Amino acid sequence: MPLFPANFVEDLKSHVDIVQVVQERVPLRKAGAASWKGLCPFHGEKTPSFHVHADRQFFHCFGCNATGDVTKFIQLTDSLSFPDAVRQLASRAGIPVPEPEDGG
Repeated sequence: MPLFPANFVEDLKSHVDIVQVVQERVPLRKAGAASWKGLCPFHGEKTPSFHVHADRQFFHCFGCNATGDVTKFIQLTDSLSFPDAVRQLASRAGIPVPEPEDGG
């Protein structure tokens, strides 16, 4: 049985802007119409290879190949499990996390 209802995580991600979340931890600068770049928080680098795509709501580092959505970014930067990252994002967005249904 899934931990969260089917559409909860997707609905949550639609209420959270990945650029805003990443900018709280990584200085970003505009690199196109809907793209931002900065130094990767996952490996040491001097030339920015970390890109955040606002239109598609994902990040990718061309240096270390870290990639994912806003949930994955929180998991990696805060060393959290997927459920804990979802709870943190829900709290940030002011969205209550539904309790798992009791199956038995």
